[in-house]
Amino acid sequence: MRDLFGTFTADLIILASWSRSNGCIHMAMESTGVYWTHLYNIFDHSRGRLLVVNVQHIEAVPGKADSHDASSIANLLQHGLLNGSFVQSREQSELKELVGYRKSQCQIS
Repeated sequence: MRDLFGTFTADLIILASWSRSNGCIHMAMESTGVYWTHLYNIFDHSRGRLLVVNVQHIEAVPGKADSHDASSIANLLQHGLLNGSFVQSREQSELKELVGYRKSQCQIS
C-alpha cells in the first residue's frame, strides 16, 4: 500500500475517500515527521477515528516489525494495543503558531 497514495493534499483526500468507501472507520499511524498532520486534518473525524501514536510507544509493543510497519500497526490497532498521543485542536495549533511568530517578531537585537 505504500505506493498507492501520494503525499500531496489531493492524494490524501483520495486516501480519506478510499478508506471511507472501504468501510475503514479506525486508522492508526506513527507521529513521525509532519506527514501525519496533513492526513489528520483531512480525515473526516465524524466518520471514524485516526489514532496518532508516538513512535516510542509503538516500538515498545512486542510484535512490531519495521519491515512491515503498516500491517504491524494495523494488527496492534485491531488488538487494542495502541494509545493515541495528544493532538492539539486546530485552534490551539493556530494560536501556538501565532504566538511563536509574534515572539520571533518581538525579539530585541
